[in-house]
Amino acid sequence: MRVALAMSACVLLTRLAAAQEPIDYVSKLDYFSINMPSQPKVEETTYPDEYRLPPLPARVYTADQGRNHYKVTVVDYRGVPKMHAARNAQCIHEAGADKPGLTPQQRRDLVGDACQDETVKDVRGAMMWATWNFVQKAAKVTHLAHYNIDVIEGHEIHTINPDESRTYAAIHMYENRLYIAEATVPKGAPASNWFQISLRFLDENYKPVRYQYSGLMTYSNGYPKPPLANQGGQGAQGGQAAQAQGR
Repeated sequence: MRVALAMSACVLLTRLAAAQEPIDYVSKLDYFSINMPSQPKVEETTYPDEYRLPPLPARVYTADQGRNHYKVTVVDYRGVPKMHAARNAQCIHEAGADKPGLTPQQRRDLVGDACQDETVKDVRGAMMWATWNFVQKAAKVTHLAHYNIDVIEGHEIHTINPDESRTYAAIHMYENRLYIAEATVPKGAPASNWFQISLRFLDENYKPVRYQYSGLMTYSNGYPKPPLANQGGQGAQGGQAAQAQGR
């Protein structure tokens, strides 16, 4: 009887331990993988644009473990250049600056500073915009730094929230998608920044992408890419081996 009870307890503990093991979740919709405590809930949503475009399409992936909350938001910026071009064309039309027969100076006079294409500021500033949104909501920012995963640049921010919970977040821009990975834990709970460092970006074959350092060059969205690292290899920065983060 005691042996049977012991075996039952052992099986139960094994199942509980397995249930608490994070899973390596892969999103083929948004080309990333991350360790989640369980299969996440996926929701279609929108994300506010800093430069007054209509809200951008986004997806949110969420999972909970006890009182800890894990969330990845992916915002699609790929359509932003066309959206700004359309708004700028409409602005020029409403100003009457697209009428035939006008000289370049007359068109400039009609438009003034009202019609500007803000694509570059919008896309290049997306990480800062997302970071600022964390700053605005925080009771206190305890850490803010430049950051990278697999030599893909980003921001890292830790905050204390008004309810005294803590949020640990990483923000990246990769291939014109904005990725926001955040873990929020209650007051006094251990940090959960293991979540953000498990984030990986995937290529068209859903394989993890890792670049290597080339001087001070890292992957920066919209700029020429640094060389890819050898499979299983490490890049170099300043002549020193740079180990892969988070794995």
